[in-house]
Amino acid sequence: MGQFLVKIDAVGNHGCQREVKDGEAVIGCEKPHCTDCMVRELVRRLKRSGATVAEATITHWPQQEIPIVDNLITGIRKGSF
Repeated sequence: MGQFLVKIDAVGNHGCQREVKDGEAVIGCEKPHCTDCMVRELVRRLKRSGATVAEATITHWPQQEIPIVDNLITGIRKGSF
């Protein structure tokens, strides 16, 4: 066993549950084509496989001065749409 890093830089439909505000939990919509929920499921599957996930986030519009970040471990969103 060893450390590994998975990084995905993507463009497309994102921003599940945009009504969720800064500091609130993002549960996910679970729609089959929701990219955010696909990434959430990947993190859940990694954890179920026994991997220790140290960091997992979705950063919406990372080039913005203040990006919106969904922490996939705690479920908490930092920032608002």
